[in-house]
Amino acid sequence: TEITQALTTEYEFWMQGKDKLTQATPSCRRVVRLSDGAVLNRYWDEESGPRPESYREDIELATAVPEANKTEFFRHLRAACESGWDFSSRWLAESNDLASIRTTNLVPVDLNALLYQLETTLAVFNRRLKRHEEAERFGEWASLRRAAIDRHLWQESHGYYFDLDWQLNRQTNIWSLAGIVPLFVGACNQGQAESCSSILQTKFLKSGGLVTTLTSSPQQWDSPNGWAPLHWFAVKGLYNFGVYPLAQTIMERWLHSVELYFAQTGKLMEKYDVLAPELTATGGEYNVQEGFGWTNGVTMHFHQLLRPGVH
Repeated sequence: TEITQALTTEYEFWMQGKDKLTQATPSCRRVVRLSDGAVLNRYWDEESGPRPESYREDIELATAVPEANKTEFFRHLRAACESGWDFSSRWLAESNDLASIRTTNLVPVDLNALLYQLETTLAVFNRRLKRHEEAERFGEWASLRRAAIDRHLWQESHGYYFDLDWQLNRQTNIWSLAGIVPLFVGACNQGQAESCSSILQTKFLKSGGLVTTLTSSPQQWDSPNGWAPLHWFAVKGLYNFGVYPLAQTIMERWLHSVELYFAQTGKLMEKYDVLAPELTATGGEYNVQEGFGWTNGVTMHFHQLLRPGVH
């Protein structure tokens, strides 16, 4: 019961303002009403000023932004930090210009896939607690979200998932590993999973693992960097749909990066350069951090999965 309540509180946080959405008012906080009436989510922030932890950097960057746009500019920066992808070409109108950030204009694939998982989990938990009306409601919301993800975030011509600029009503052109999260949560069919798997193999897979996006930029959540949690999303997603050989290759290449750098330095790192694993990863607002929990955890689990006979 306590776990269900905690998950419900988390869900309510993301869905605040849903009841205020109309055709004339299509967004409120973290919820967005699309042109066909579908409700999906975005990253957002209650504050619209410079980040306290990066105050000087934000003020300096804002000099390139028209005065009338600065309030929303700061909110875009903060919303990208909420995403965890701070920063990435995913959020930028111009991939090499952080001042072009537009995070709240976008409906992200990964956020909505994870909220689909939250809705399906709450449907299951409420059913077990014999709260049948609640279970049916969360199940219906999950079904509606999955259908909306298919309509708005899946691009049939490319066979992959992309973020949506909901204000322009068109998908972005940034290929990112966020597009693999629907596999991780089971929000796609076998054909979509196989198409995404092919994209992973032909576009994202490098000598040291999976590159975060296909865009090379000064930001840390772009090429040439690879990140442990995104590798976990990919491998678990591939396992969900029985694509074991590719999952194994991804794990082996990621472990090669981790172990090569560890042999050189005695350190596990926050992120890795998957194009040149022997080099120290760069990009972003700070130097790469040492000894990171998600690298440790994913590395341990990949070693376990690669044991003979384990799937």
